[in-house]
Amino acid sequence: MADALAPPTLPPLEGWVRVDDATDRPFELGPVSVVARTVVYEDTAIRERVLATADGPWRFLFATRLEIRPHTPPSKALTKLVVKRASAGFESRLEARGFSDVRRVESRTLRVRVGGGGGERDDRGDDAETEAEADVVRYAATVELAGVELAADAYLAVTPVDGEFLLTGGAYPREVRGGDAETAASLREVIEPERFREELFRVIRRVG
Repeated sequence: MADALAPPTLPPLEGWVRVDDATDRPFELGPVSVVARTVVYEDTAIRERVLATADGPWRFLFATRLEIRPHTPPSKALTKLVVKRASAGFESRLEARGFSDVRRVESRTLRVRVGGGGGERDDRGDDAETEAEADVVRYAATVELAGVELAADAYLAVTPVDGEFLLTGGAYPREVRGGDAETAASLREVIEPERFREELFRVIRRVG
């Protein structure tokens, strides 16, 4: 089909489950359109370790392969536009998942190696990776789970590569602020913000 895009490839994700895989057209104006293939994962391992029956947002991450048609080589102006649109969409995604008080904290660039996440090899047998520069935005947010208020961190990365854009992001709980004592105690045992951040950035650096 004309809209078919390969899904982004990610490094192995132990304890994560893919919960969505969708293709859509987030933007269309005259002959120009944007086609996006998005996969979403949730951390099921953390869910099983918390003493709470209520469903909640937990940790999640997503990756999107975005293609502009007709083909338009990435430029600073185009990348700036994509970052702006992607940031608005990511904030909406966070709010739809129950995160509130979402606020942008900082932005920076990050050198990444993309293209090898799925273990693809080139003709020489090496990982088919290339270097690129990602625009990374960090957010702070609040989320409530089973009567417990949590502070959360979220990141969005936009990487132009090979005439496309790769969008990668996710959110995770950072600390317990208060609430139901039993649930709060079980959450404190499983919240590891440094590890959560490292795992998310491993995906950002290796998505392809």
